[in-house]
Amino acid sequence: MQRKFVISLISFFIPVVLGYLAVEYATRELPMSYRYISEYMETEGETIEIIAVGSSQMKNAVNPEFINRKTLNLASGDQHHNTDYTLLKQLLPKLPNAKTVLLEVSYSHFELPHNSREFWKNSIYLNYYGINTFGRTTYFKDRLIYLSNPKFLSDKLYNYYIRDVQNFGFNRFGYDTLAYAGLFKDLNYNEAKISEKTRFKINKAPNLRIFKTNTALFFEMLDYLESQGLQVLICEVPMYKTYLPQRLPEILKRRDSIVHLAKERYGNVKLYLQETDTLHYSVKAYWNHSHLNPRGGKKFSLALNNFLNGLEI
Repeated sequence: MQRKFVISLISFFIPVVLGYLAVEYATRELPMSYRYISEYMETEGETIEIIAVGSSQMKNAVNPEFINRKTLNLASGDQHHNTDYTLLKQLLPKLPNAKTVLLEVSYSHFELPHNSREFWKNSIYLNYYGINTFGRTTYFKDRLIYLSNPKFLSDKLYNYYIRDVQNFGFNRFGYDTLAYAGLFKDLNYNEAKISEKTRFKINKAPNLRIFKTNTALFFEMLDYLESQGLQVLICEVPMYKTYLPQRLPEILKRRDSIVHLAKERYGNVKLYLQETDTLHYSVKAYWNHSHLNPRGGKKFSLALNNFLNGLEI
């Protein structure tokens, strides 16, 4: 009886395990930026001079293809300063030629919560970059990418393998050169229709407690980068013109005060503040109100390259 039960149990679990392994393998074969970034670091890590970190705004804005010095863009959606800091501390020893770090400081960066220890991309960083951002000892489950965010990754699997949607164009740096599909493209870049979209994602909830926590870590990160002899460029990425008036003055004033305090306090800090540049970025440079598309990313990266070339690095 007991033997039959064990056999039945094994018979049940073997297909389940094999099924999951197939899903995990398919997930790892998805064309995601992390794969390309990992390969780039593996093959060219010793020659990388510039490292960009931040959220999806920096991810979309910095295309290393248009920057003279070898550049690594580690920015990713919803990635906050605490994750940036952990990535930098663990990766810099592997990038011996790094000289400059680009830090994003968007409008409400200091009043949004840091990534939690359960941030799903921790598994991504562990698997692709070999970096532990969990803040604890890692376990076997942490190595399973699909389980980190089943809903999001199931959609990716369905679109790629079932619907055969392949509208991506990653270059060797992991930048998606075909990532135009978004709100502004859907509206055919019609400025009148875009101006009618008065509701979009923007933080309008001041939080002094989070501000205090975030700024303390920000200055700790700047202390660390200064101790490593690195040049720091604090970046603000262009926002679409209808985004700018909706920024809350209270949040904006505090962000700006920290940016300028950092410039005064640290001799290695420079500023590249383009958030309000509505002159050089037309509607066709944007993916949505707060993100550039590849066309805008090219323009931003070329301008950034000129700025970096003018610095003594």
